[in-house]
Amino acid sequence: MLAVAGLTKRFPGVLALDDVSLALAAHEIHGLIGQNGAGKSTLINILSGMVRPDSGTINIDGAAVAIRDTRHALSLGVATVYQEFSLLPNLSVAENLALGREPKRRGLLDRATMRRDGIAVLDRLGLAIAPDRQVGALPLAERQMVEIAKALAIRPKVLILDEPTAPLGGREVEQLFAAVRSLRADGVAVLYVSHRFAEVLDLCDRATVLRNGRHVTTTTTLSGWSEARLTDTMLGVKSQRFAGKARLAGEALLVAEDLVWGDRVKGVTLAARRGEIIALTGLLGGGQAEVARLIGGDLQARGGSISLKGRRLMLRSPHSAVAAGICLVTDDRKDEGLLPNLPLRENIAIASLAARRNALGFVRREIEVRQVRAVAGEFGIVAASLEVPIRTLSGGNQQKALLARWHLADAEVFVLIEPTRGVDVGARAEIYRRLDGLAGAGKVVIVVSSDLPEVLALADRILVMRAGRIAADISPTSIDEQALNLILQGAERAA
Repeated sequence: MLAVAGLTKRFPGVLALDDVSLALAAHEIHGLIGQNGAGKSTLINILSGMVRPDSGTINIDGAAVAIRDTRHALSLGVATVYQEFSLLPNLSVAENLALGREPKRRGLLDRATMRRDGIAVLDRLGLAIAPDRQVGALPLAERQMVEIAKALAIRPKVLILDEPTAPLGGREVEQLFAAVRSLRADGVAVLYVSHRFAEVLDLCDRATVLRNGRHVTTTTTLSGWSEARLTDTMLGVKSQRFAGKARLAGEALLVAEDLVWGDRVKGVTLAARRGEIIALTGLLGGGQAEVARLIGGDLQARGGSISLKGRRLMLRSPHSAVAAGICLVTDDRKDEGLLPNLPLRENIAIASLAARRNALGFVRREIEVRQVRAVAGEFGIVAASLEVPIRTLSGGNQQKALLARWHLADAEVFVLIEPTRGVDVGARAEIYRRLDGLAGAGKVVIVVSSDLPEVLALADRILVMRAGRIAADISPTSIDEQALNLILQGAERAA
């Protein structure tokens, strides 16, 4: 259904793709893996019409094509669901699904047909989302499912999914997998891009590995492959797994008591000690993300209190939380963390400008450069220079830059929601080490994660949330992934 041969693409100073070939059959789910910077995004952008290759050929359904732009790619039957959302938040679900293909009747927009078509494609994914709902009001997971529904609306021959499960909970992942397998049965060729190797092994028929812009291997099958083998093939060396160090937690630094926020948080109490990593986990909608946003000042509690070092805080905004020494890093780097067009230096420095102002109020540039260079090195950020726009960095380096920002600002409490979303396995282990280092330096680290191996690897203490309450307080040394998953599902804890 899709065959590319000899694809090469250069950008200034970078050979992004170097003679890459790949073939997808109808009735196949094909995994595409590689570290950030391996060439996956460039390959996706070429197939979706956003970028033109310097050389190489593309065949779709047996015919040679030169994809001119994104509209041309769609007309050829190639639909792409990107990691970053493309929906228009001010439009309804049905309007987004029909965008660019709006049905008309007598020259006017046919809203009845648009709504009916929208319901049909939502039903195909098993989604109980009202087609009239405004997209901006949907939770992150539902927006991702609408993105996928939008791609399905054109009835593609080739469907490209870029990290589709990153914002999804366990049930939504199962729902997505069922839909993807149904598409395979219908003859669609699916290119599945993911850093989550367990998903690749579970879902895909074969996989292609890229490294440094080059094709490394394409498996004939994934039978007999493991996550460790995929990781080692991707990295080209025997990978080093993250191993956290045993830490002794100090006194309680942050205490939240009886927090209430609508029907999502119902009387949550927790105490976080210096040098401790707490993981909040649960099924989607359990309230864990809302608790993190309450502590980070992004939501305002309807009841209860939050205290830091014994002093009760009035958190009316993220700004007030930052002033108290609490930082919030959400799962939406693009819209809620980064200033994408500003350089790496400014993105790291922005939260600590006051510390470098002179008597006249001007920032002392030479001190800023020296401090940012030091903290960027400490957090292992890889970039050509401090002045490159941060949007040009890989997801892992962007995330490390956010951690460096708040470390430079001397935050005492780090609250992170899905900290390794869209990050490759190499960068993920590096982020784990940085979080481990922050805890080792006496900081409080609170991580919201739906990735159970991540929770077990990182946490000193696991708080399982269910229906807005803390349902279990668990030591990771006393439980395995299977038992933890059972607790998330509501089962009694196994002996």
